[in-house]
Amino acid sequence: MKRNKIKWLVILSVVSIILFLVVGQGFSQSVSDILRKAESNYKNFNQDFKDMAMVFDAKIFTPEGEMTSEMKLFTKGEKSRSEIVMQFPEAAGMPEGMGGMQTIIIFDGQDTWMISSFAGKKKLTTEQAEEQMQYQTGMNWWSSISDKAKYVGIERINNRECYVLEIEAGEDSFYSRVWVDKNNLFLVQTEAKIDSGETMRMIFSDFRKIKGEWELAYKTEGFMDEVPMMTILLKSFEINQGLSDDLFDADKVEVSGPNMQEMMQNMMQQGKDN
Repeated sequence: MKRNKIKWLVILSVVSIILFLVVGQGFSQSVSDILRKAESNYKNFNQDFKDMAMVFDAKIFTPEGEMTSEMKLFTKGEKSRSEIVMQFPEAAGMPEGMGGMQTIIIFDGQDTWMISSFAGKKKLTTEQAEEQMQYQTGMNWWSSISDKAKYVGIERINNRECYVLEIEAGEDSFYSRVWVDKNNLFLVQTEAKIDSGETMRMIFSDFRKIKGEWELAYKTEGFMDEVPMMTILLKSFEINQGLSDDLFDADKVEVSGPNMQEMMQNMMQQGKDN
């Protein structure tokens, strides 16, 4: 169960580290310089992309079978909305006919909300909101890496020369090590140590230019101790479409899927039938 929870959170995190500006120049081996330039790029990004709408297809590999998921991400300025519909394998013990379970997370500029058919609408605490924003908001990967991170050298990943930054245990960061493209400053690979001692690794590839010199990773692969965990593919991408503010209003959200009462009733009925 704990591992599946981590997989769910990783899906929310994918878009937070896949879009960066090609800057066309090298850097010194100063972590401060790298982080400062990445932050500067993010400001330029907000000027070019007033809003975004992205759709991803994901396959999550579990001991019970393969789970499929469609994820949508909408952003407008500092506001964001992610939608995930999970289709559970029959072997997972879910009652037949339950269909997909939808979860929506909204940051409306002030508060963060989680809405699902199963649990209803919940305003997240500051701590919960910070955790979710780390997993599912904009392209500010550097914000969770302090100047205390160590530059440990350059490695080639998928034919790209990357700065390797190591984050010490105990620092307020989701990552333990990141590989940052030397010339373009987007993440090519990340590693994170989880509480169980396992290592979660994410690899970003199939980068394509989408506007000017901005690039987007169309493929993300996740591994847990080198065991395949998920594959996520970008299906569609639109920018500057004039998204409605209603998308980011938690009071105007409608979700699909079973609620807790329906699920309990179906499970009880399935038990009788068996």
